[in-house]
Amino acid sequence: MPDSRRARPTIRCLTQDLGLSLPPLDTDLGELDDPWLAELRRTAPTSPRAQKRILSIAQPLVYRLRVSSQRGVTWVDEEHEIVWLCAVHRREEDSDDDAYVWFARLHDDGELLPSADDRLRDRAEAVIRLQRGLTAELLQLVSDALVRQGKELMSDLGGYLPCRVVVLGSGGVEEIWCALSIRATDGTHIRDELRDILFASLEAHFPDAIFEARSDWPTGRAEWWEAVRLGLR
Repeated sequence: MPDSRRARPTIRCLTQDLGLSLPPLDTDLGELDDPWLAELRRTAPTSPRAQKRILSIAQPLVYRLRVSSQRGVTWVDEEHEIVWLCAVHRREEDSDDDAYVWFARLHDDGELLPSADDRLRDRAEAVIRLQRGLTAELLQLVSDALVRQGKELMSDLGGYLPCRVVVLGSGGVEEIWCALSIRATDGTHIRDELRDILFASLEAHFPDAIFEARSDWPTGRAEWWEAVRLGLR
Protein backbone atom coordinates (compact mmCIF):
# COMPACT_ATOMS: atom_id res chain seq x y z
CA MET A 1 0.00 0.00 0.00
CA PRO A 2 1.26 3.53 -0.77
CA ASP A 3 0.98 4.64 2.88
CA SER A 4 3.55 2.00 3.85
CA ARG A 5 6.18 3.29 1.44
CA ARG A 6 9.49 4.33 2.91
CA ALA A 7 11.58 7.25 1.68
CA ARG A 8 15.31 6.74 1.17
CA PRO A 9 18.20 8.44 -0.63
CA THR A 10 20.76 6.41 -2.49
CA ILE A 11 24.18 6.45 -0.86
CA ARG A 12 25.63 8.21 -3.89
CA CYS A 13 22.95 10.92 -3.75
CA LEU A 14 23.35 11.33 0.01
CA THR A 15 27.12 11.71 0.02
CA GLN A 16 27.77 13.38 -3.34
CA ASP A 17 24.68 15.42 -4.17
CA LEU A 18 23.52 16.34 -0.68
CA GLY A 19 27.03 16.44 0.77
CA LEU A 20 26.12 14.48 3.89
CA SER A 21 28.30 11.94 5.65
CA LEU A 22 27.15 8.34 5.72
CA PRO A 23 26.00 7.71 9.32
CA PRO A 24 26.34 4.47 11.31
CA LEU A 25 24.06 1.54 10.49
CA ASP A 26 21.77 2.28 13.41
CA THR A 27 20.60 5.44 11.60
CA ASP A 28 17.77 5.24 9.07
CA LEU A 29 18.95 7.19 6.03
CA GLY A 30 15.38 8.13 5.21
CA GLU A 31 14.93 9.86 8.55
CA LEU A 32 17.94 12.18 8.35
CA ASP A 33 17.31 15.89 8.91
CA ASP A 34 17.62 17.48 5.47
CA PRO A 35 15.21 19.61 3.38
CA TRP A 36 15.37 17.18 0.48
CA LEU A 37 14.63 14.17 2.64
CA ALA A 38 11.81 16.04 4.38
CA GLU A 39 10.25 16.71 0.97
CA LEU A 40 10.80 13.10 -0.05
CA ARG A 41 9.04 11.87 3.10
CA ARG A 42 6.15 14.22 2.40
CA THR A 43 5.61 12.99 -1.14
CA ALA A 44 6.48 9.29 -0.73
CA PRO A 45 3.00 8.03 0.32
CA THR A 46 1.44 9.24 -2.95
CA SER A 47 4.44 9.28 -5.30
CA PRO A 48 4.45 9.66 -8.29
CA ARG A 49 1.06 11.35 -8.15
CA ALA A 50 1.35 15.11 -8.73
CA GLN A 51 4.98 14.68 -9.88
CA LYS A 52 6.13 15.38 -13.39
CA ARG A 53 7.91 12.64 -15.25
CA ILE A 54 11.51 13.29 -16.37
CA LEU A 55 11.21 12.72 -20.11
CA SER A 56 14.93 12.63 -20.83
CA ILE A 57 14.99 9.14 -19.25
CA ALA A 58 12.76 6.64 -21.06
CA GLN A 59 13.11 3.70 -18.69
CA PRO A 60 12.59 3.27 -15.85
CA LEU A 61 9.96 5.89 -15.14
CA VAL A 62 11.50 8.53 -12.88
CA TYR A 63 9.95 11.72 -11.58
CA ARG A 64 10.85 15.24 -10.63
CA LEU A 65 11.14 16.61 -7.12
CA ARG A 66 11.79 20.27 -6.47
CA VAL A 67 13.33 22.18 -3.57
CA SER A 68 14.10 25.84 -4.27
CA SER A 69 16.17 26.16 -7.48
CA GLN A 70 17.33 22.58 -7.39
CA ARG A 71 15.74 19.50 -8.91
CA GLY A 72 15.70 15.95 -7.73
CA VAL A 73 14.82 12.65 -9.36
CA THR A 74 12.78 9.98 -7.63
CA TRP A 75 12.06 6.37 -8.50
CA VAL A 76 9.30 4.24 -7.00
CA ASP A 77 10.56 0.76 -6.11
CA GLU A 78 7.21 -1.02 -5.99
CA GLU A 79 8.69 -4.39 -5.03
CA HIS A 80 10.28 -3.10 -1.84
CA GLU A 81 7.82 -0.20 -1.25
CA ILE A 82 10.56 2.42 -1.27
CA VAL A 83 10.60 5.82 -2.95
CA TRP A 84 14.24 6.55 -3.70
CA LEU A 85 15.82 9.96 -4.06
CA CYS A 86 18.33 9.12 -6.77
CA ALA A 87 19.96 12.45 -7.56
CA VAL A 88 19.85 16.19 -6.84
CA HIS A 89 21.31 18.95 -9.01
CA ARG A 90 20.80 22.64 -9.72
CA ARG A 91 18.59 23.76 -12.59
CA GLU A 92 20.52 25.64 -15.28
CA GLU A 93 18.41 25.65 -18.42
CA ASP A 94 20.29 25.29 -21.73
CA SER A 95 23.49 24.45 -19.84
CA ASP A 96 25.53 21.27 -20.16
CA ASP A 97 25.49 21.21 -16.36
CA ASP A 98 21.71 21.42 -16.09
CA ALA A 99 19.98 19.07 -13.67
CA TYR A 100 18.24 17.06 -16.36
CA VAL A 101 21.43 16.66 -18.37
CA TRP A 102 23.12 15.47 -15.16
CA PHE A 103 20.34 12.97 -14.44
CA ALA A 104 20.54 11.54 -17.96
CA ARG A 105 24.31 11.22 -17.67
CA LEU A 106 24.03 9.34 -14.38
CA HIS A 107 21.47 7.03 -15.95
CA ASP A 108 23.67 6.34 -18.96
CA ASP A 109 26.58 5.54 -16.63
CA GLY A 110 24.44 3.16 -14.54
CA GLU A 111 24.74 5.33 -11.42
CA LEU A 112 21.24 6.72 -11.07
CA LEU A 113 19.24 3.88 -9.54
CA PRO A 114 19.95 2.16 -6.20
CA SER A 115 23.02 -0.08 -6.20
CA ALA A 116 23.80 -3.35 -4.46
CA ASP A 117 25.34 -1.30 -1.65
CA ASP A 118 22.05 0.56 -1.21
CA ARG A 119 20.16 -2.73 -0.92
CA LEU A 120 22.70 -4.10 1.55
CA ARG A 121 22.54 -0.94 3.68
CA ASP A 122 18.73 -1.07 3.74
CA ARG A 123 18.74 -4.72 4.87
CA ALA A 124 21.32 -4.01 7.57
CA GLU A 125 19.26 -1.14 8.93
CA ALA A 126 16.18 -3.39 8.94
CA VAL A 127 18.00 -6.03 11.01
CA ILE A 128 19.01 -3.41 13.57
CA ARG A 129 15.48 -1.98 13.72
CA LEU A 130 14.09 -5.47 14.27
CA GLN A 131 16.61 -6.22 17.01
CA ARG A 132 15.90 -2.94 18.79
CA GLY A 133 12.16 -3.44 18.57
CA LEU A 134 12.29 -6.99 19.93
CA THR A 135 14.65 -5.94 22.72
CA ALA A 136 12.39 -3.08 23.76
CA GLU A 137 9.37 -5.41 23.87
CA LEU A 138 11.27 -8.02 25.89
CA LEU A 139 12.51 -5.50 28.45
CA GLN A 140 9.01 -4.04 28.77
CA LEU A 141 7.62 -7.50 29.42
CA VAL A 142 10.23 -8.08 32.14
CA SER A 143 9.50 -4.65 33.62
CA ASP A 144 5.79 -5.54 33.80
CA ALA A 145 6.66 -8.88 35.41
CA LEU A 146 8.73 -7.13 38.07
CA VAL A 147 5.67 -5.13 39.03
CA ARG A 148 3.42 -8.19 38.99
CA GLN A 149 5.68 -10.65 40.79
CA GLY A 150 4.45 -14.24 40.73
CA LYS A 151 2.35 -13.63 37.60
CA GLU A 152 3.54 -15.32 34.41
CA LEU A 153 3.35 -12.90 31.49
CA MET A 154 3.40 -13.94 27.84
CA SER A 155 3.82 -12.05 24.60
CA ASP A 156 4.68 -12.63 20.94
CA LEU A 157 7.62 -10.27 20.48
CA GLY A 158 7.35 -8.47 17.19
CA GLY A 159 4.14 -10.39 16.63
CA TYR A 160 6.00 -13.62 15.89
CA LEU A 161 8.47 -14.65 18.66
CA PRO A 162 6.71 -16.28 21.64
CA CYS A 163 8.15 -15.26 25.00
CA ARG A 164 7.14 -15.70 28.62
CA VAL A 165 8.52 -14.13 31.78
CA VAL A 166 7.88 -14.58 35.47
CA VAL A 167 9.59 -12.91 38.43
CA LEU A 168 9.60 -14.59 41.81
CA GLY A 169 10.81 -13.14 45.11
CA SER A 170 11.90 -15.06 48.17
CA GLY A 171 14.22 -14.25 51.05
CA GLY A 172 15.36 -10.97 49.53
CA VAL A 173 16.35 -12.65 46.24
CA GLU A 174 14.58 -12.03 42.95
CA GLU A 175 14.37 -14.76 40.33
CA ILE A 176 13.91 -13.45 36.80
CA TRP A 177 12.80 -16.28 34.52
CA CYS A 178 12.65 -15.75 30.78
CA ALA A 179 11.78 -18.25 28.04
CA LEU A 180 12.14 -17.57 24.32
CA SER A 181 10.73 -19.96 21.75
CA ILE A 182 12.95 -21.52 19.11
CA ARG A 183 9.89 -21.51 16.81
CA ALA A 184 8.05 -18.49 15.45
CA THR A 185 4.28 -18.30 15.64
CA ASP A 186 4.12 -19.59 12.06
CA GLY A 187 6.27 -22.62 12.95
CA THR A 188 9.48 -21.43 11.30
CA HIS A 189 12.80 -21.61 13.13
CA ILE A 190 14.07 -18.62 15.11
CA ARG A 191 17.77 -18.09 14.50
CA ASP A 192 19.93 -18.97 17.51
CA GLU A 193 21.85 -15.71 17.04
CA LEU A 194 18.69 -13.65 17.52
CA ARG A 195 17.83 -15.39 20.78
CA ASP A 196 21.41 -14.95 21.97
CA ILE A 197 21.23 -11.23 21.25
CA LEU A 198 17.95 -10.89 23.17
CA PHE A 199 19.27 -12.82 26.16
CA ALA A 200 22.46 -10.72 26.10
CA SER A 201 20.33 -7.55 26.11
CA LEU A 202 18.40 -8.91 29.08
CA GLU A 203 21.61 -9.59 30.99
CA ALA A 204 23.00 -6.16 30.14
CA HIS A 205 19.79 -4.57 31.43
CA PHE A 206 20.31 -6.25 34.82
CA PRO A 207 24.07 -5.98 35.45
CA ASP A 208 23.62 -6.86 39.13
CA ALA A 209 22.03 -10.23 38.30
CA ILE A 210 23.73 -13.55 37.64
CA PHE A 211 22.17 -15.43 34.71
CA GLU A 212 22.36 -19.07 33.74
CA ALA A 213 20.76 -21.34 31.15
CA ARG A 214 18.06 -23.64 32.50
CA SER A 215 15.98 -26.53 31.21
CA ASP A 216 13.17 -26.15 33.77
CA TRP A 217 10.45 -23.60 34.54
CA PRO A 218 9.27 -22.57 38.02
CA THR A 219 5.50 -22.59 37.38
CA GLY A 220 5.30 -25.73 35.27
CA ARG A 221 7.43 -27.35 32.63
CA ALA A 222 9.71 -25.86 30.06
CA GLU A 223 8.66 -26.92 26.59
CA TRP A 224 11.20 -28.52 24.27
CA TRP A 225 10.95 -25.55 21.92
CA GLU A 226 11.89 -23.02 24.62
CA ALA A 227 15.30 -21.65 25.58
CA VAL A 228 15.25 -20.56 29.22
CA ARG A 229 17.39 -18.15 31.25
CA LEU A 230 17.27 -17.53 35.00
CA GLY A 231 18.69 -14.40 36.56
CA LEU A 232 19.27 -14.07 40.32
CA ARG A 233 19.73 -10.74 42.03
